[in-house]
Amino acid sequence: MSSDPRIAILKAAGEVFARFGFKKASVEDIAKRAGVGKGSIYLHFESKEALFEAIVRQSHEMSLAELKASVQRATTPEAQVRAYIRCKLEQSVRKPDGERLEMATLFELGTQVMHLVPQMQEADAAILARVFEDGVARGVFTVSAPQLAARGFVELITMLVPKLMTQETSPLTLEALDASFEIFIRGLSAPPGPTPPTR
Repeated sequence: MSSDPRIAILKAAGEVFARFGFKKASVEDIAKRAGVGKGSIYLHFESKEALFEAIVRQSHEMSLAELKASVQRATTPEAQVRAYIRCKLEQSVRKPDGERLEMATLFELGTQVMHLVPQMQEADAAILARVFEDGVARGVFTVSAPQLAARGFVELITMLVPKLMTQETSPLTLEALDASFEIFIRGLSAPPGPTPPTR
């Protein structure tokens, strides 16, 4: 365990919430796993809800940093989009302690964090929008509304997350997803089609 009680509490809480869900996870279990007294948790977090929110925010900050680094390592706009997709998928299949989450647990945890989701999606979409904008500036992409396209794409990826987190993902499924994403990437550089007639 970490010598910093707050770090130890956050790590332990993440494991306990992932295993038992929000309602069944107890502050006593978290304290025991962190190697601290129950009162220590309340010195750092005013409630179980505040502790859970802190874990979610910390986890998203780490995911965001990993996503930015992954995109920055790629050298072309197309490679950056591929890096973005690959990183998001890898993050989605990563589990605490290597265990798959139960769908009911994932649903419960998701419900608890629903108020944070738009803000997290906005941060994810901002990274992709910058890639689209850079691609347009370089003459590689023809995306008329980069921010809107990025938000839509993040919504699609978000819909995949429950399946990836709760089910074993076969190589064939990942290959099929890669093929679909490749069509999306090629579409970014396609010339704009004719404007549909107005009625």
